[in-house]
Amino acid sequence: MRAMPETLYRFRPPSLSRGDFLLGILAMGVGVGVGAGGLLTGAAVGLATLAVLVGLLIFWLDGTRKDYMSIEIPVFLILLVTLVLRYATTGGPRDAEALTKNPFDLFSMFRLGCVALAAGLGLVALCSPRSEGISRKLTNRPARFYSLYALVAFLGIGVSVHPVLTLYRVIELVGVIVVVAGAYRRAGDEALGRIERMLYWYAVALVGSVWVGVALWPGVAVETIKSPIPLRVHGVFPHVSSDTLGHLGVVLVVWSLARFLAPGIERGPRRSVALAIAGFGFVSLVAAQYRTGYAALACALVVLMVIRSRTMLVTLAMVAVLALSTLGGGFFAATQPYVLRGQDVERARRLQGRTTYWSAALPIWEQSPIIGGGLQTASRLVALTNLDAEKDSAQNLHSTWMEALVGTGTVGFLLLASYVIVSWGRAMKMALLRGGRFVPVLIMTVILVRSFTGGSFEQGGDTGLLFLVMAWGLRDAYFFHSKPVYTPLRPLPVGEGPRSVG
Repeated sequence: MRAMPETLYRFRPPSLSRGDFLLGILAMGVGVGVGAGGLLTGAAVGLATLAVLVGLLIFWLDGTRKDYMSIEIPVFLILLVTLVLRYATTGGPRDAEALTKNPFDLFSMFRLGCVALAAGLGLVALCSPRSEGISRKLTNRPARFYSLYALVAFLGIGVSVHPVLTLYRVIELVGVIVVVAGAYRRAGDEALGRIERMLYWYAVALVGSVWVGVALWPGVAVETIKSPIPLRVHGVFPHVSSDTLGHLGVVLVVWSLARFLAPGIERGPRRSVALAIAGFGFVSLVAAQYRTGYAALACALVVLMVIRSRTMLVTLAMVAVLALSTLGGGFFAATQPYVLRGQDVERARRLQGRTTYWSAALPIWEQSPIIGGGLQTASRLVALTNLDAEKDSAQNLHSTWMEALVGTGTVGFLLLASYVIVSWGRAMKMALLRGGRFVPVLIMTVILVRSFTGGSFEQGGDTGLLFLVMAWGLRDAYFFHSKPVYTPLRPLPVGEGPRSVG
């Protein structure tokens, strides 16, 4: 007690700084917004929540991560805008008429602000000194293909049926490229690893939020369908569709299995935790009943067996042939209700109406076949509105390639196809090297299968960010020669060097 006055005297009295002043203004704005009611209440609560999350993230990163303002914060902002918050307040997406009249509502402005801030931080990182640990070239061939695709999307603004909406989509696409480029310039391969870690745990958190919603609001999160498995799960807050849940489940399964099988090569949690997360992802896939996810998981497992155990692949193929020859038509009759999810064969043959969307989109592409009619604009405002009222509720064409063809024309379609083909080929080649990573080829395989029946890397967002990060690490120096040598992440036994592809 005697020493307390003397101890307190040593500290300077508190004073108001600029940060305190800004926090005071923010608190006043939140209070006014909550008191006003209506949409302002949602905006105020959302702004306060965002400020708290960013503040906690910065507080944690300040002492643990270098260059976090160029890596973690921009990526966090990109992931934040992919969360669907509109459903919790308005009950669903806007129709084409409302989108045309006012493309920038409260939620759109929030998304645009986050993307602009992330892109601004990425531009600052691009203007900063180059990191010593990266190669001479900032980009690689896949990144240049993707950047040219974004350029074509930008040129499509001039011929778009709604230039403002197309500009909004292009900003989201370019923002992802700028964020990854800025992060790589600051920290090289370390930045890519840190972004991968964020994306992995982001998927875990998003899938976990779905099951939290099932526990808190089972009547809303669980949908009853006519299927041998009569329940289908989706997220409530944030809204996560069943298809997205199934896709994230597949991503967690293959990513965690790769970590479990190669703990010295792949980054991630401990093997026991990775195995538990793989099981968690598989359960989520089954609960979502995502049929494209089943196909994506099967393709990824085939690729994994080609990389790790061709003998097992041949054995499974022989077992499958024997089973089919023995059971015959009974096997297909028994599994058909589960595969079709209780629907008739005719509807499944039309991919649940997707072929109808694509048939309506092709005439729109023919009107501007070179650079398209605007990314995610001509498809949404022209092709889908030409359908009947039931189809008008669709938000996209449910195909990456049809969206790219209608939105960016033949030029954009070919550039996007080149980006995917070169990236997947390099990832597969790296996976066949001794000590080479195989997570990139597995993730790319899953996203590639999804791209045929849903949106993915053509529009940026979390899926586009994931694919681009995997592709950005496939440097040109490894693949411009006939026998590239890849330096493994872990040291090989004494006397053995990294193996080249012959």
